[in-house]
Amino acid sequence: MGPMLTAVEQAQLKFSDPAIRAQVRAWHDEGVSFLDMVDRIGLSDLFTGPLRDAIAGLSPEEVATIRKAMIVAIDRAGKSADVVMPVNCQLDPAIGPVVVTPEDRGGEPWAKVTAAK
Repeated sequence: MGPMLTAVEQAQLKFSDPAIRAQVRAWHDEGVSFLDMVDRIGLSDLFTGPLRDAIAGLSPEEVATIRKAMIVAIDRAGKSADVVMPVNCQLDPAIGPVVVTPEDRGGEPWAKVTAAK
């Protein structure tokens, strides 16, 4: 058996499935919380402890930044499996509060996640 995938890698695998993306898109429209989405797509066991706390601690503005980037990426991807989650996070693992800021990548909105200072 190969190495275990991180929570973010597992989320990326889920995100590559057009059917799951369509459901996630609907949840964004409904305002479902990120942690509820994680639970609904079956990743609760990977999003625990400090990572879960970091997500729960996001401000409304940070949530809006992520939602915008995700909705644009989902709409752009259509039925393709060749899509990347628009989140730039180099924290491995997330061990405390984070800050999410908008980032432009070639005219596409992304969410940049960094450690809070």
